[in-house]
Amino acid sequence: MSTILKDIQNSFVSIIKGLRITAINWSFTRPCVTELYPEQKPVLPEAYRGMPALPVDFETHRSECIACGACARMCPEQVITVVLDKTDPKDRKPSEFSIDISRCMFCGLCMEVCPKNCLKPARTFELACYSREQMVYNMNKLNELGGELPKEPEAQESESQP
Repeated sequence: MSTILKDIQNSFVSIIKGLRITAINWSFTRPCVTELYPEQKPVLPEAYRGMPALPVDFETHRSECIACGACARMCPEQVITVVLDKTDPKDRKPSEFSIDISRCMFCGLCMEVCPKNCLKPARTFELACYSREQMVYNMNKLNELGGELPKEPEAQESESQP
């Protein structure tokens, strides 16, 4: 009988302790930490590493990818497919470039190994979809996600040259 009374006493004590913690943390002076996600998009940190994307060049409106396949070889999950367009031997460009985001672990190794530095982390995080086929991003989707590369500032030459 004494154990039942001790259990009842402990339950009341634990309820009072829990309500005390709630009362301490519930205050109008504390800042709200809840994000109202659909209405307000969260601010992503500068070091945010999203999915790989292929930004297009500002002047040519084309990706700088030379279809070397280094990203596909480096990927630990083998989710990148690169096929070289062999129509023009002087112009190296991919005829097919796709990434299966459903298996990608966002490690960034593909971005580090790219010799032209054309793979960049995308600033999007809303990747939910209804089927796995929609999670395979082709070159057009990757170009849209990457946007345009910023125009490089022109080097100002000094006017005092002879």
